[in-house]
Amino acid sequence: MSNGTLDLTVTGWVGSEVTTLPAQDGRAAYTTFRLGSTRRWWNRQTGQWQDSQTEWFQVKAWRALAVNAGLSLRKGVPVVVQGRLSTREWQDQGGALRTSLVLEATAIGIDLSFGTVGPFQRTLSGVATQSPDEVRDERPVDLSRLAEVADGTARDERLVDESDVLRFEDRDDLTGDSAADPAVGDAELVAGGLGGR
Repeated sequence: MSNGTLDLTVTGWVGSEVTTLPAQDGRAAYTTFRLGSTRRWWNRQTGQWQDSQTEWFQVKAWRALAVNAGLSLRKGVPVVVQGRLSTREWQDQGGALRTSLVLEATAIGIDLSFGTVGPFQRTLSGVATQSPDEVRDERPVDLSRLAEVADGTARDERLVDESDVLRFEDRDDLTGDSAADPAVGDAELVAGGLGGR
């Protein structure tokens, strides 16, 4: 039975400045930004990738997610956002009725299909009531303290055989000799299908 919500996951790019309002006077921290998502498809007739229309969402995040998003995201960053979709009606300056898609985020992540990010930094508890400057925990994550199940694997983690992991030096196995050439830029790897979708 449905609870009457439309939950979805959208991949795209942060398309505006990220605005964060810190928690104050009993109000939770709040972050908002625009998310552009453009579906790409392969045109067999032209032999090229083509972009469909870009769909725009106003992303809203609250509490710890808001603070972490404000600290982590900038315009142009590729993201994956999961949340609850709604519409908002408003009037523009000319009085015309407009509609916006709003995605109230429950999870936001950086899309690693396009690059890497630095080491994980744990958020301190109580983050929703603190300013963004007070929330970083610089301690490294202790992997030995992850909750484990009876067989010794970390709970909610996918198992990866280390021999299956592609290392940076192994790129030439997939792209030919040019990947070993330092003159070949990442743009060519993206075009070859390693860095993009």
